[in-house]
Amino acid sequence: MGGRHAVAKESDSGRKWQYGIGLVVIATILTGVFVLRDEDTPAVASCSTTHDITVAAAPEIAPVVEAAAKRVGDDACATYTVEPQAPALVAQALAIGDGAPDLWIPDSSLWVARVQSQLVEGAQGPETVAKSVATSPVVLALPKDGPGRPDTWLEAMSDAKFTTGDALATTPAAVPLLAAQAEAAKGLTSADTVSATMVTIAQRQSVAAPKTNPAELLADVAKAGGSTVVSEQAFASAPQSSAFVEVVPQTGSLVLDYPMAATSDNPGNADAGKALATALGSADGVKGLTEAGFRSPTGEPLPEGKGVGQFTPIAIDNPQLVAQTLRKWSVIALPAQMLSVVDVSGSMEAQAGDSTRMGLTVEAALTGLSLMPDSWAVGSWAFSHQLDGEQDWKKLAPIRKLGAVTGGVKQRDLVVQKTREMPSLVGGGTGLYDTTLAAWRTVQAQYDPKAINSVVILTDGKNEDANSLSLSELLATLQRERDPARPVIVIAIGITEDADASALEKIAKATGGQSYIAREPAEISQVFVKALESRG
Repeated sequence: MGGRHAVAKESDSGRKWQYGIGLVVIATILTGVFVLRDEDTPAVASCSTTHDITVAAAPEIAPVVEAAAKRVGDDACATYTVEPQAPALVAQALAIGDGAPDLWIPDSSLWVARVQSQLVEGAQGPETVAKSVATSPVVLALPKDGPGRPDTWLEAMSDAKFTTGDALATTPAAVPLLAAQAEAAKGLTSADTVSATMVTIAQRQSVAAPKTNPAELLADVAKAGGSTVVSEQAFASAPQSSAFVEVVPQTGSLVLDYPMAATSDNPGNADAGKALATALGSADGVKGLTEAGFRSPTGEPLPEGKGVGQFTPIAIDNPQLVAQTLRKWSVIALPAQMLSVVDVSGSMEAQAGDSTRMGLTVEAALTGLSLMPDSWAVGSWAFSHQLDGEQDWKKLAPIRKLGAVTGGVKQRDLVVQKTREMPSLVGGGTGLYDTTLAAWRTVQAQYDPKAINSVVILTDGKNEDANSLSLSELLATLQRERDPARPVIVIAIGITEDADASALEKIAKATGGQSYIAREPAEISQVFVKALESRG
């Protein structure tokens, strides 16, 4: 029988940085400091009391965990009930303190860390009983007739039909984002290109949320064509995988580590958890894990040539990279309602390289528009001084979803057309303050609670309307009318050093937004992409 034997500790050399996302570093990254405790031996129990232990396990490993629980033996002083539960749902329950299991086996330590980061100071969080009971590297599922193994994760992500999945709900979906950032940190690729690619993928996927179940994800991708990412274990167990070939980019991959944590105050948790981990590490336990497509905690390749074999581990040298990447994704993956407001004052005719400031701004706006899915609601204004009668701004396209068709014209086509016509409007001074308030109020009036609501202003100058609000009046009005329950942010983009950087920063800050300065006209497109990433 299983009995209460100690769980063998993994060697530092075989584990510490070897497999990336699922290991100790991730827990440290997201929580600041997270101490993993793994005592050498459990305390001896008298079994005067038998504890009922609920175990929430990632669905793919739950059958193996349940089989191991039946082998533990009476000396564990526990009766186990194993429930397959998605890590995201358990993490949510733990964060709000409702429905916590006694033991938790998510697919990655990332989830343990997320829970820790959401707890109030002094609250007792999950206590790691076993650092890993199994592992599985994350792999690319490429079409069999595709171009073949990519050199980098960025190359894989750049495929127009690549789907990463829901990076906020599943760990494998987050791996391409993290791996691509790690590649950029090593100088293998460009960080700006990675950011732009993330924006493109996020907006493409926002049209229809990808499946979180790997088998369903593979089925969807097989039907639509393209590539995606799953764990080696999921690939092996999904019948839909026959349409794909599994590979790891030349730069390597990261791995899921399946930790076990005690997550309630049940006094039998630690001992019951160690006994269960011992059963999973026994000969029968290892056999069950291998048959289900899992690797051992130390990550040896699957037998009989199955899976992707040996691969290069990706190390994350900058711990903050994970937190920053997931935070960025959480922003850019959300839907949007946006009003784009572009300066067409006379100074926009100034020469900028082979073009003009206006020409480069139009190019940047069109580039940004190409990153936005049809599900985004976008409107377009131009402004200068008294551009439309006594009004400094002119409404070119109302805020509507880019996929909407009105009068036989698709909104995206209308916004593109009006943006391209902006050079014909150039002239006059800059009516920045009145325009900003009018645009902000317009978005606020049609606030969408399911989206990030924003005004994006691009200007190369300072307010030149003597009859307009002053800056202090504008800021006071924004503060007074701002509704924390219905936030509308201003993202201000200054074009060249001629822009009033101080005023733009104050305006953005008053609404919870951000400001940027493209010091050289050629930077406008790059800054516009960064602004999209920061909305919210």
